[in-house]
Amino acid sequence: MSENLIAKLNSFNNYKYNHSLGKIINLKSAKDADLDEFLEIANILDRNFIKYSFSTNIDITIVKNRR
Repeated sequence: MSENLIAKLNSFNNYKYNHSLGKIINLKSAKDADLDEFLEIANILDRNFIKYSFSTNIDITIVKNRR
């Protein structure tokens, strides 16, 4: 991923990108997750053709680029 995209992902208050894990980590519990931020991150990833999945804690795992 580009440095600009990583900076954009790290600009959220409740989610941070962890390069070594290839995940965008939810900093709160699943119950307290900020779903607006989650949906905005999903939109950013979709617009950049990045395939992802998410876990029960609403962490987002980067699978691969779809291009």
